[in-house]
Amino acid sequence: MIARVARAPGAALVMAATIGGALGCEPSAAPRRWERPAPPPGAHVEQLEPGSFADDAPALGDTQPPPTDVPREVAPAPIERAPATDTEFDSDEPIEVRRYVYRVQLNVPETLGVDRSDIAIPAAELYVDVSLDRLRARFVGPGWPVAAGSEIRVRGDSPGVYVFDAEGGRSLAPGGMAEWFEGGPTNRTGPPLVVRRDPQSARVPRDPSAPGPLVCALLAEWAGERRENVMRRCDPGAPIGFRVGFWRGERTAEVPVEVPRRALRADEVDAPDPVAPSTSRAFLDPGALSRLPRMEHPPAELDAPEGTAPAEGLEFVNESEARVVVTVEGVAVGWVGSGARGTFVGMAPGLYRIAALRPLGAVVIRPRIVPVPGTTTLRTPHRRTSDEPR
Repeated sequence: MIARVARAPGAALVMAATIGGALGCEPSAAPRRWERPAPPPGAHVEQLEPGSFADDAPALGDTQPPPTDVPREVAPAPIERAPATDTEFDSDEPIEVRRYVYRVQLNVPETLGVDRSDIAIPAAELYVDVSLDRLRARFVGPGWPVAAGSEIRVRGDSPGVYVFDAEGGRSLAPGGMAEWFEGGPTNRTGPPLVVRRDPQSARVPRDPSAPGPLVCALLAEWAGERRENVMRRCDPGAPIGFRVGFWRGERTAEVPVEVPRRALRADEVDAPDPVAPSTSRAFLDPGALSRLPRMEHPPAELDAPEGTAPAEGLEFVNESEARVVVTVEGVAVGWVGSGARGTFVGMAPGLYRIAALRPLGAVVIRPRIVPVPGTTTLRTPHRRTSDEPR
């Protein structure tokens, strides 16, 4: 089987070196853009030239996350000025922060299929540097439905976040991070946000320097919930685990470090390296996809295959207004953006149960039987116009 590598124009995919092999998903159509959430009321958003900032991103501390191999030739995306300049953190004064690392995995619900494979899903990790007033989080690894290397900056004194991703840098209004993660509008129908505290924390005196509440502020923004309803769950310390939709995070490291105060600025200054855009991506390489088990007891009669089958693999067409995670026989195989299509190469010919869900957990396709090579489409629901009969 020849593996095909999806590439953005003039650049390698962000995750090519991270998973150590060719990806099995090829974008073939530009995504339909969705309208960004408006900046907070009264905000003045100004477009800035990419050359206005330093080339190098500030370190997240003494040790860096694994490299995401973002090529330097990626064209700089536009960076918007934050509604408020973070001059309070514009100095080299050393401050103590806590570094947390969370290992995160998508748990596919059994209603979408039982995983009978021996495939290890690539990890997603969340690196968090946090003080009492500021937080920076970086999405690392091939297992995310957003671009690896994306960075979220959080202020403790105002809701909303500042995000850097393949589209550049911009402020997101409260709740906007949920739409960012979904890749489009969200009605947040997935499982509720769960925060798991360290059971030992109740037995020790409260540490006023522990910056836990801002970690919960990040989780609240991610889940589209109000900060004040969630932050108290991280008092006195950051959670040892959490669940956002079907994503489960387990804390694997906690290290006190000292960084320059400017390393936690929550505005557009000192942008991280750019990341390459993509309209779809596989979580698994073709070799892993070849080990997916086919249906054990296929039905005697099937619906006619949809359209023209690709030369190999599963082609998924997403006509909906948000990003979807595609599952095959209970295994998450990758994601496809709104208005795009992706081909997952490596699956052996046969019949498979295919399903799909939004990144935050809303199921949009219940298991359907699809022949591979073959195509399946998530269609946009028809919306009745005012002049149509009811």
